[in-house]
Amino acid sequence: MELILKNGLPHQAKGVNAISNVFKPNSFLSNKLFYTNPLLELDKDVLLEQIKEVQTSNKIHPEYTGLNTIGNYLNLDIKMETGTGKTYVYTSTIFELHKRYKINKFIVVVPTLPIKAGAKQFLSDPYVKKHFKDVCGYNAEIDLQVLESVKKKKGKQYFPSVVREFVSGSSQNTNKIQVMLTNMALLTNSKILTKNDYDSGVEDFFKPVDAIKATLPFVIIDEPHRFSKQQKAFNFITEQIQPQCIIRYGATFPSKTIGRGKNKKTLKDYQNLVYDLNACDSFNQNLIKGIAKEHFEPLSKREDKVKIMNIESKTSVKFNYIKRDSSNKSFLLSKGDSLSIVSEQFEGITIDAIGNNYFELSNGQTKYQGEEFSTDIYSSSYQEQMLKLAIERHFETERINFDRRFKIKTLALFFIDDIYSYRKKDNSDKEAYLKNTFERLLLEKIDEVLPTLSKTNDKEYIKYLEASKQDISNCHAGYFSQDNSDSDDDIAKEVKEILHDKKSLLSIRTNEGEINPRRFLFSKWTLKEGWDNPNVFTITKLRSSGSENSKLQEVGRGLRLPVDENGNRISNEEFKLNYIIDFTEADFAEKLVKEINDDLPKGFVITEEKLNEVAKKLSIEPDDLFIELLTKKYIDRKYNIVIENTGKFFEEYPDFSIGLNDNKVTDRNKKTDRKIKIRASAYSELKELWEAINQKYVIYYDNLEKEEYLKNQLVAIFEDDVFTDVVLSSKRQIVATTDDNIMGAYESGGVQYTIDKTIPYSDFLKRINRQTNLPIKRINEALISFSENNTDTEIKINEFSVANFVSKFSDWKIQNLEGHFTYKKSSLSLKSTALTYANGSPKKEITQGRIGTKFVEGTPTNKYLYDAYTYDSPLEKDNILADISEVIVYGKIPRSSLAIPTITGQSYSPDFMYVVKKVNGDKTLNIIVETKDVDNQSTLRAIEDAKINCAKEFFNQLTIDGYTVKFEEQIRNKKIKQIIDEVLVNK
Repeated sequence: MELILKNGLPHQAKGVNAISNVFKPNSFLSNKLFYTNPLLELDKDVLLEQIKEVQTSNKIHPEYTGLNTIGNYLNLDIKMETGTGKTYVYTSTIFELHKRYKINKFIVVVPTLPIKAGAKQFLSDPYVKKHFKDVCGYNAEIDLQVLESVKKKKGKQYFPSVVREFVSGSSQNTNKIQVMLTNMALLTNSKILTKNDYDSGVEDFFKPVDAIKATLPFVIIDEPHRFSKQQKAFNFITEQIQPQCIIRYGATFPSKTIGRGKNKKTLKDYQNLVYDLNACDSFNQNLIKGIAKEHFEPLSKREDKVKIMNIESKTSVKFNYIKRDSSNKSFLLSKGDSLSIVSEQFEGITIDAIGNNYFELSNGQTKYQGEEFSTDIYSSSYQEQMLKLAIERHFETERINFDRRFKIKTLALFFIDDIYSYRKKDNSDKEAYLKNTFERLLLEKIDEVLPTLSKTNDKEYIKYLEASKQDISNCHAGYFSQDNSDSDDDIAKEVKEILHDKKSLLSIRTNEGEINPRRFLFSKWTLKEGWDNPNVFTITKLRSSGSENSKLQEVGRGLRLPVDENGNRISNEEFKLNYIIDFTEADFAEKLVKEINDDLPKGFVITEEKLNEVAKKLSIEPDDLFIELLTKKYIDRKYNIVIENTGKFFEEYPDFSIGLNDNKVTDRNKKTDRKIKIRASAYSELKELWEAINQKYVIYYDNLEKEEYLKNQLVAIFEDDVFTDVVLSSKRQIVATTDDNIMGAYESGGVQYTIDKTIPYSDFLKRINRQTNLPIKRINEALISFSENNTDTEIKINEFSVANFVSKFSDWKIQNLEGHFTYKKSSLSLKSTALTYANGSPKKEITQGRIGTKFVEGTPTNKYLYDAYTYDSPLEKDNILADISEVIVYGKIPRSSLAIPTITGQSYSPDFMYVVKKVNGDKTLNIIVETKDVDNQSTLRAIEDAKINCAKEFFNQLTIDGYTVKFEEQIRNKKIKQIIDEVLVNK
């Protein structure tokens, strides 16, 4: 494919004209020497007047026009948000200045090598040259010279050929534009430009910087926030190179402080800002992708995690316990230590063994250096959850992008913490666990998606996924700083594709017609400023980039609008970048929006169009509204907002406010984080019911206290094929033709592998104990009895036997304990609950995520417990919106707020609570409802069914103890009104 550049995009053309229109044909004197630019007449009054004309045309805010000034050179600033095409605009400007004014010597200065590589690739690419020559009609080409560092050599010191070519290129040649590209380090840390002992020179200059200065160059600075005016590189440009004009292009500019004492303030260091395409305008005009931030939300809402910082070979493990507020505490644990030292959530889990860069836990898990895991989902690493979420979002987007007339290749970018979690280090026993986990999750997702496509016409997408599945390692690639010195051919190929072959990465098929499934990229913040790919739709930050980083810079790699398979930029619809982070940056969206809006000028001029628009909305005449604003001293007679009254003005007239449109940066977690008020009056009606169902009860079993009974049952479980081999079988197929010349795949003899992960007998007993709460003594006695009665059975003491026993014991409890247990009220006093404080008074609010992830607009009826409607399933939505006359008060029971013990070993919490009128109208009836959005009872899993049966017994016991509560199940086809009517009739 060829990337197709578009000429004349309005937002880019404005940037080009903003610079070009500052000058007039008479602004320059003809050059006297063939190697110099025309001489800019630095008439400050004339230039400032021309700058103001451009600023007026581009509606530059007075706050910025007040910073206009000209010194020994002309500085012009262009602000363009990341992703809007700065490189294209400054390249177009080079051509336009050459066409209009014969400017022929340009120096492009960038801060880093990656940005330099990107600029070099763009400026020298044949398709770019063809675009500016044929499409734009510039009858000229850029002759690019790239200044590089050189190693010291003995013998002659040759004058830099790049400088020689740049200087000696004739300004009289109308078909060639001389452009020299360099990076910051070569201006500050290298003597390549300042030495004067070369054996030869150019045009009588033996010091390269003097030769460059003599050309009277125009300097273009990319990413000006890296070049403050106090910085060494900027001073080198102004004092040594002494350009006629410096043009700065950036999304971010350095700041400066002016004034003293009370008058002291910090503002952006703009100087003659002639074009301001800020982030707000870029988002609102759909010039870049919108952003959908998301973080993994643990079910228990715990906001902490553990990171494995370092593993001292076979001796100790260093942990960091991290909370959402970014506070952390370090722990050093050794073999045998309990993880509960780090967090009480790990009670019962100890470190069993420590390797060179991994350790094993008593629950059978292996963890690796650099890994993170949440305290309430320690069975799966935190990174694994984020990877899974990222893959889910990627496939959502990819499916949409594939279902187009011209498909869009969808890419995802992952920033990781440890290169060796992705690439296995030579001669190391450490597994590349992150890569392995990613490949496993990707394969699982492909296997999940493929069957859903079998009945569709998506043959191309099916082929794409099948090709991905066949070569899962080719779906991803990585680039890290170490790769620049790596000699591995495969790694070199990956790096070349990521850094220098954008077209290949954007192509669904190779030049040979083969499917190219590579679309997942891994890096360690190496791919940042200077690297971009328009088809990155998901960025996942598995490592922190530092809290002080610009949020826009972090997402910048994915903001550009995508291109389709033919290289066309898609600009007529909205796109979203999925940005996935961990909970420690849950406020990312808010910070990003604040950053965008803080970058706007603090005041502005009201246009007549805006005044008319707001007047119409307020049903008032525009003249009357103008007089009203003038009288209140919100504006002056020239429509300028009075700065000191800005806050009051926007508060009273919000329709005039400027800022980012609400839907441009969204937070998928945001709605579940909002606070919902608990209505005190509604709670007072529910108080008695709520306190009753929150009383602590203990579950007692009829037979488990009988030692012989329990031992016999455990023996029976051991006899149920607990000790079996785990066998992996391969499926071998031979591709051949039959006698009828029909090609087919025929199964042949495969191979089988037996897996045996043996563990010590004591660990075997401990693991079962920790997962079942069975006494170790009882497990041991039952196993001895089993071995005496089954001498022909080989007892395999391994992880799989533990898993088999735990699973079968869970099934046994569900099948055998139902009907053989009772609930007894404990003597524990009622403490604080999800709705109340310890003293019994209701809380003022609750987090929305506790009562529903989805939100319904509108004000709830006074009967509802909360001041907003939230729900999880369509059936729950129907329940909360149902207006039932018999209901006095009702509410959603906060998620996991009740802890009814069950025979499954897990607690149970139902969904809704109702207080309704009895038939006679003078008493009330309490109803608890379990809502299941399934078609029928048989759809429920056995474990869920067992929990519900336990709940029935619990509420029956509650009734026996003197507080009547009716417990009802609701399946999808049953309405809540029907349930309440049945309860009232049967009472």
